[in-house]
Formats: sequence, structure tokens, C-alpha cells
Amino acid sequence: MAKITDELVIRGNHIKNRIVMAPMVTFSFQGDDGSYYGKQHIEHYAKRAKGGAGLIIVQATSVFGAVDSTGMWSKADIAALKQIATNCHEYGATIMMQLHCGNMDINELSAAEIHSMQMNMKQAALRACEMGFEGVEYHFAHGFTLCKFIDASYNRRTDQYGGDALNRARILTKILPEIRNNTHKNFIVSVRMGEYLPESKDGIEVAKAFEKAGIDLLHISFGMQPPTNPVPEGFICSPMAYSGCKIKKEVNIPVIAVNEIRNEEQIRFLIENDYVDLVAIGRGMLADPEFANHVINSEPLNTCSGCKKCFWFTDHTLCPAGNNR
Repeated sequence: MAKITDELVIRGNHIKNRIVMAPMVTFSFQGDDGSYYGKQHIEHYAKRAKGGAGLIIVQATSVFGAVDSTGMWSKADIAALKQIATNCHEYGATIMMQLHCGNMDINELSAAEIHSMQMNMKQAALRACEMGFEGVEYHFAHGFTLCKFIDASYNRRTDQYGGDALNRARILTKILPEIRNNTHKNFIVSVRMGEYLPESKDGIEVAKAFEKAGIDLLHISFGMQPPTNPVPEGFICSPMAYSGCKIKKEVNIPVIAVNEIRNEEQIRFLIENDYVDLVAIGRGMLADPEFANHVINSEPLNTCSGCKKCFWFTDHTLCPAGNNR
């Protein structure tokens, strides 16, 4: 039986425990001197690393601009991201960066536009590696651009990027060998995706396609729409978290579950019953920077209030949890 304090080794990286800080955009944070990332982000991630998170996945960062050092890839942004990685390492956390490709209609993209996107996807991974991140997570979830490629009902392309699961995953799998050839051997490449694309069988096929191509880790959230299916009797987590459990049964690479996992009981339930390999915490980690340490030591949590509209989407200083002021 696995324990939440058990180490997990992925591609030679020793993740010290099974608790993950999920990627969450801090909308009201400001960068420094016109950059996107800055002091607020540096302190934010350092607190969660100090708080015991085994794996930290930095919030969604657009790949666009990685090739020509614009957008979120300016010198100032890179300096801040390097500091984030350094600080997290000081507290023993493994750190990855989530990469996204915006929200475009993939059926309208030309072959040249897809090629340009792939060049930025590749370059973003290479830069993350250079900055000291242990890996990247490509954001194939939540209805955004990459999600639309792998959803069988949305993707109507008739070229090499449409059709069966292997083709729909090709936006990443085609460039994966180049990423491997230009990063060190321990660099993790992960995918965040959903189970229903639009049916469960479609998500399973895509997950297997990614595994076959050499993806190291799957983070199961949702695709175009959150799942609403019932969970088995006795399962104490959400339908979305159950999607992670179902995908784990179909692949041999580690799987992360996420969504409304807010207490020690749920985390131990998922890990100790071997439902998944890692558990990602979202709002709970925002409300309590020491979330991981508190869970590991069975200490009281500074619990997320479950606000109908999370203040982290507008002004984090208004979060009633209080630790974030």
C-alpha cells in the first residue's frame, strides 16, 4: 500500500511525496517592470514549496513568444521563473511548468500556423529546461486549443492532425523526439487532459497514444466539459477525480488526480487505495500554503471557504482564508 509520504521517481526525478500543487493562474498578481512574472509569483511558489508540496506545477504559461523572446518569455520573465525554480529546489520540491496554446478554433488553422505553434511548444519546453524546471505539462484540457485537437467530436480536420487518436495527439507527439533530443535525459514531459473526449473510450485512446509516444505523466482534469457522471458507492471524491482513477487502470505511466480534493481523508483514500499515483491540490493550496505539511503531519488545515466565485480570479487579497494577505 502506497503512502502519501512515499517518494515517486519519474524519469530519474525523485518526487518526495505524493502531494502536488496544481497549476493555478494568479490573476491579480503583477509582474515587475512590465513583465508578467515577478516578486509576487516568486514568493507565492516559494511558500508552497516550503509548505511541503512534493511537486509544483507552475501556472499556465503561453508558449507563444518562446521562439522570439516576447510575451511571457522576456528577459525579466525568465529571470523570475529561474528564481521560482531555484527557490522551490531549496525546499526539496520538484517543479514543472504548465504550457498552453491559447483558445483557437483548431479546424481553421493552416498547416503553417500549426507548425509555428509546434515550434513555440518545443522552444518553450527547451527554455523551461534551461531555467532549471524538471519538466513541462502541456495543457490539453478545459476546452482550450490543445484540448480541441484531441476531442474526437470537435476535431474535424482531414489532415495528419485529425481522425484517429494517434493523429489527434500528433500536435505534441510529432515534436516530442525533438524535445527529447534537446533536453537532458531526466526532463519530464507531461499532459493534462480529460477522460471524456467526448466519450470515455476516446480519452482512454488518447491517453494510450500519449503513453506510446513517450509521455511520462498524465494529469487528468476535464476536456471540453466537466464530467457529471456518478461515482461508485463509497468513492469520496468528485467525478473528475474518478476520471483520473479510470485512466490509471488503462496506462502504465503515473497519473495525477485533481478536483475538489480538500482534506487529508480524500488524499489518503486516493493514494492508499492505489487509485492514482499523485494528488493535485488547487484551492486548498491557495488557502493554506502549508497544506502539504499539515496533511502529512495530520494537522489542522486552513481550509478553503469554497466561495462561489473564488477571489483568486479577481483579487487574491480578498480571499477569506486569510493566509494570502
